[in-house]
Amino acid sequence: MQYEVTDHADGEKLIKNPPTENFLFKYQYLYANRPLFGADKYIVLDRKDLDAWVYSSYMSFQNNHPHGVLDKDKKYIFADDVFQVHKKQMMQLRKQSWEPEKTRLISQGAVSLDYEDIKDLTSREILRLCGIDKGWDFDTDDLWFYDKVKLEPVWSKKHQQLIL
Repeated sequence: MQYEVTDHADGEKLIKNPPTENFLFKYQYLYANRPLFGADKYIVLDRKDLDAWVYSSYMSFQNNHPHGVLDKDKKYIFADDVFQVHKKQMMQLRKQSWEPEKTRLISQGAVSLDYEDIKDLTSREILRLCGIDKGWDFDTDDLWFYDKVKLEPVWSKKHQQLIL
């Protein structure tokens, strides 16, 4: 499994030449903003809580910290005026680009899940929801971004005290 492929060319390479059989990767459509064709199976992962999604996206960009535990001794930046511009742009991009792509993928048989519905499930439960019965167990609390940064819930309401 590879978490978060944000470049379209990298996604195409993984589809054409996966490093292992039964390889799973997360393609960040809204970063690349291009459909990725040729996978055996597509799983559409979306958010119900769009405010939380936009907030997380904004804080990741604003503070150059998309993954990993936050430093409790550092104050992170939040500027409401910049956030409002980001929110407007993300909602527009979502409506104009992501929603049509999501509809296309689902119409072609993609499994559709919401993050809020799966965040507390085991890996095997998530894979079963995706129609993968021969799934395997892996520790969903021990996932790494490019084998360098341990994935942690980063930008949420519980981190408010760390923000300037």
